[in-house]
Amino acid sequence: MKRHISKTASCAALAIAATGAADIAQAATRVQVNGQPLTTSVAPVQMNGRTLVPLRDIFESLGARVQYNSLTRGITARRGTTNIGLRIGSRAAMINNQRVTLDQSPLVRRGSTLVPLRFVSEALGARVTWNSAQSLVSVYQGCVYPSRGTQVAGARTISVPAGAVVPVTLDEELTSANARTGQSFSTTVVSETAGDSEFPSGTRIEGVVTRAVAKTDKAPGVLDLSFRNVILPDGTRYPVRAGLVALDNDNVTTTRGRVMAKADSGSNNRNRTKTVIIGAGAGFLLGKILDKNSTLTAALGAAAGYFYDKKKNDNRMAEAVVPEGTRLGVRLDRGVSYSDASYYPVRSTYFK
Repeated sequence: MKRHISKTASCAALAIAATGAADIAQAATRVQVNGQPLTTSVAPVQMNGRTLVPLRDIFESLGARVQYNSLTRGITARRGTTNIGLRIGSRAAMINNQRVTLDQSPLVRRGSTLVPLRFVSEALGARVTWNSAQSLVSVYQGCVYPSRGTQVAGARTISVPAGAVVPVTLDEELTSANARTGQSFSTTVVSETAGDSEFPSGTRIEGVVTRAVAKTDKAPGVLDLSFRNVILPDGTRYPVRAGLVALDNDNVTTTRGRVMAKADSGSNNRNRTKTVIIGAGAGFLLGKILDKNSTLTAALGAAAGYFYDKKKNDNRMAEAVVPEGTRLGVRLDRGVSYSDASYYPVRSTYFK
């Protein structure tokens, strides 16, 4: 079947209906490419809050060539210098040899392979927005935004290296007294001057509590946090792998608008450390423990005394309480690249 897709104006607008009544549900089949109806081989579906569409329909509408290996169940797509790798049933994906984790894995439905709409679009440099009033997801690729009526300049890639630190403020209070493992929370990127942060002002970084230990008579309360997603102001989402770091001279260094984590002294595969939040008095301390320790309470049995002595506390065990608005550092364990036409000019001035 022929599709009339312009090579010069590659802007895709795909409309879907959010159902959420079950883990998987059929979405509305109103699909448009450059304002023209696009007939898909299988109707889009929603699974766990993510929209999936037939792989060839979405890849080809965005100008990518796609191949499917039935033996390995692997999907490869290429457009220009961008290479994407997916596998049916796997949340692991590759973008130009960089591993990322999907919120929803590709699946097979009625003989067709479906892939996550947002991931595929953003991996190919497109921008994705959601209009709740119209139940409309729009994918833009170097085109005019209908709601603004202005020309959007070609997106430029901004690369953030592994080890970069992003100052953020906590959007909600966290405490070891009632936090639970797997609990989600969010932070907001700190920006005092345009371009001074790795991400634009208004960006949120989503995190998860990876471990929470309430205080005992012998050990303080502890929170172990990690960060999973960066969400730009326009709603574009990028998966990341990041941890916590203290924003002091012992842990970070700043050079020309870039904050970088200092290497752990003697850091190697056997002695790598992680930063955790330890209860102290009416607040908390940021302390390091060996990353390989599987039991935080055991690791802190010795460490807690050191941190309390260092800060001259009275050694009373306390919960780790991190109030809303607390400033923390998010350290990227892996580099990430994203596209943002408006932020690139101001960010790039810090590296000229």
